[in-house]
Amino acid sequence: MGAAVNSRDVAAVGAAVAIALGTLTACSTATPGAPGLPNGSAARQAGPANTLTPSCPAPPDPAARPPVTVAELNTLVARVDLPGWQSADIGASARLTDGRLVWVFGDTVREAGWRPLVVANSILVSSGRCAAQLVTPTRGPAIPDRADGTVFWPMSLAVIRRPGVDVVVVLCARIHRGTSDSFDFTYLGSSAAIFAVGTGAAPQLREVMDLTSDASDAHQVDWGAASVIAGDWLYVYGTRLPPGSFGRALYVARAPVADPQTRAGWRFWDGTRWQSDRALAAPVIEAKGGVSQTLSVDVADGHFLAVSKRDGDLGDFVFTWTAPSPVGPWTPHRGIAAPFEDSSGILRYAPLAHPEIALASGRLLVSISRNTSDFERLLTDPTSGRPVFAEIPWPDRAAATADTAPSGPAGMR
Repeated sequence: MGAAVNSRDVAAVGAAVAIALGTLTACSTATPGAPGLPNGSAARQAGPANTLTPSCPAPPDPAARPPVTVAELNTLVARVDLPGWQSADIGASARLTDGRLVWVFGDTVREAGWRPLVVANSILVSSGRCAAQLVTPTRGPAIPDRADGTVFWPMSLAVIRRPGVDVVVVLCARIHRGTSDSFDFTYLGSSAAIFAVGTGAAPQLREVMDLTSDASDAHQVDWGAASVIAGDWLYVYGTRLPPGSFGRALYVARAPVADPQTRAGWRFWDGTRWQSDRALAAPVIEAKGGVSQTLSVDVADGHFLAVSKRDGDLGDFVFTWTAPSPVGPWTPHRGIAAPFEDSSGILRYAPLAHPEIALASGRLLVSISRNTSDFERLLTDPTSGRPVFAEIPWPDRAAATADTAPSGPAGMR
């Protein structure tokens, strides 16, 4: 998300999420506590600080970013051996001001000596060839489970910069786990976790707040599936799975970053204009030929770029979509093959773009989550559950820019 982030004050960031997004559902004040977060409420981290291990110093020159190759990146991932991070999916990333990269992951398998063996989320911070794991005082997930056992799966993140500190906003799915198998889970709603990251320091959790109320409707919009800050707006994308569909429809909402305290400023795209009624939100990409549950949306050279599988995670190809505005029109481009399940039983899903990492080939870097339904295999070979990097051509970009004046595309007005 690094290409799309603008500098904002930390207070404005918290307000942008807690107040502007709070128009989806109000968040009540909670008593700080760990390890479990209060149910259905905002919470603040209390007690000792998070740490990073091993130490991965920030690069001496944050602007010096030598290009890398996909082969080099996959070799680095295969060699990672951190007790609190043996395998994990998703892996959305963003560039910090000090030049390091922050990565957020979903379900994470740890070494046998760590309990619990699997946590719902984790964070790595990398610098060059060094990767460090975020360790909480309780050695639990980076975003603690709720007291009732509900967990938080990261979907997307954005970084807002100010002198001396970055604010990392991680948008999460709130998940109730079932007991039958790895596919037995229910999406309940969306939450935002806000971390503060000082220069060369570990991310510290400052706030977790619900953005939507708990609901078990399988066809609700999963807000936060992608997010990006462009110009004066925070854009939050949501995906919805209609009955009988494999692909998901894509929706978008926005809030003014400069004035998030104004609740009336929150808007949802209804197909023609930005308006305040969430129920009237209309898809900007239809479910047929649509996207995965989680995707990435970035701004590259002022143009909007989405990366996902087409027709959902069960699709066989990574696609890019390009648009001159956050609402489209979105043009699909087929990228590379990524069958959902290969002959060895490895699952491939949730491709994400990483435009903040330059490739020597000049192409666009993407990661593809991998996993297996054989948990014993995952324990004996953690690399089978680690994302794999690939590259795809940059798609043709639309002529209009993200900062078009009011006379430009309707989606920017």
